[in-house]
Amino acid sequence: MPMPKPALARLLAEAEALRSDLVSWRRHLHMNPESSMQEYDTMAFVADRLRAIGMDAVKTDVGKTGVVGLIRGRSPNAVGLRADMDALELEEANDIPYRSRRPGLMHGCGHDAHVACLIGAAALLNRRRAALPGTVKLIFQPGEEGAGGARFMIADGVLERPKMRAIAALHVDTEVDSGKIGIRRGYDTAQTEDVYITIHGKAAHAARPDAGVDAIAVASQALIAIQQFIARHTNLVDRKLVTIGIIRGGTRANVLAEKVEMIGTIRSLEPEGRALVIRFLRNDLRKLVGAMGARVTVKIESDEGYPPLVNDDRVNDVVAATTTAMLGAENVSDIPQPGLGGEDFAYFALAGIPAAMFRLGVRDKKKGFISPGHSSTFDLDDRRVLPIGAAMMAATAIGMLERF
Repeated sequence: MPMPKPALARLLAEAEALRSDLVSWRRHLHMNPESSMQEYDTMAFVADRLRAIGMDAVKTDVGKTGVVGLIRGRSPNAVGLRADMDALELEEANDIPYRSRRPGLMHGCGHDAHVACLIGAAALLNRRRAALPGTVKLIFQPGEEGAGGARFMIADGVLERPKMRAIAALHVDTEVDSGKIGIRRGYDTAQTEDVYITIHGKAAHAARPDAGVDAIAVASQALIAIQQFIARHTNLVDRKLVTIGIIRGGTRANVLAEKVEMIGTIRSLEPEGRALVIRFLRNDLRKLVGAMGARVTVKIESDEGYPPLVNDDRVNDVVAATTTAMLGAENVSDIPQPGLGGEDFAYFALAGIPAAMFRLGVRDKKKGFISPGHSSTFDLDDRRVLPIGAAMMAATAIGMLERF
């Protein structure tokens, strides 16, 4: 059950009163981004802010550069809130006063907003700690952008002391209107795996291609075959794809390439679709390449990717009820389809904890906030959305304590 409407109205009003702090925190982080597992300044900043709002149970260096804070209520029953902290290796193109000051790094996925919202939620919850029906664990996680920082925090004991009965995370969404809350039932994000394909040919002079095996020509056919297989030989209902992002090969313009490396990613939701793709890459592609006189090796690194995230309906119910009571039913946005992006929040769900990630809408065409995440022009209307995000995280934690 959500908090009573008057209590939620007070919570939202308090979050709006924190607007200047929320914006200041987010913009400080935006100007000072750090790459995955290198979030030392961010870790110190978060810990300082938590202590400044009166929290005394703050632990740093969890999972290398993570932060965990505890707000202890009337019982040891605990729930969690998680925000990711790392930035992207991306050069910012925005001409704004709070532009990244670190060349080649940018908060292009909104993690700066996630952290600001969770610090704000901590402030709101800490004021209510004497009345909280349980304990809230605040998890500031490093290394979401490919490093799998959730695993490092879990290995460092973040699931214990105290154990959590449920956990929620917030993520900004550029396809949900600013100020609305997006909810996705069931599959949310995909299983991601890195794939390394090497085509082995035979070098020869460019004037005598018949004397060799052109690994570049074979690789081009292999790439087309992969895409053809996905498009025409698998069930379109089973959502999956293979994207090759790197191709390397050749030494001289007048020499047939002896070897070509292709590096990409496999993304899938349903296990059946994934199994078909894996079988094609490991078995059928070998036959195709062999028919052209070459040889192929395929290495699939599941450990370098993330498992699929399946949102728990009970946590989603808390988010939906809270949004309806605090913001109105018109501000609940159902997300109709899962995405094929990866998200290491899935590791919390795999640990057996009811878990769900909800979205904070940031799309605003009138104000020009339309760039997608992971783009060099991504930005958001922080003055509008951060108070909503902070209030939603705090209210969701209280709702989970009542539900779980």
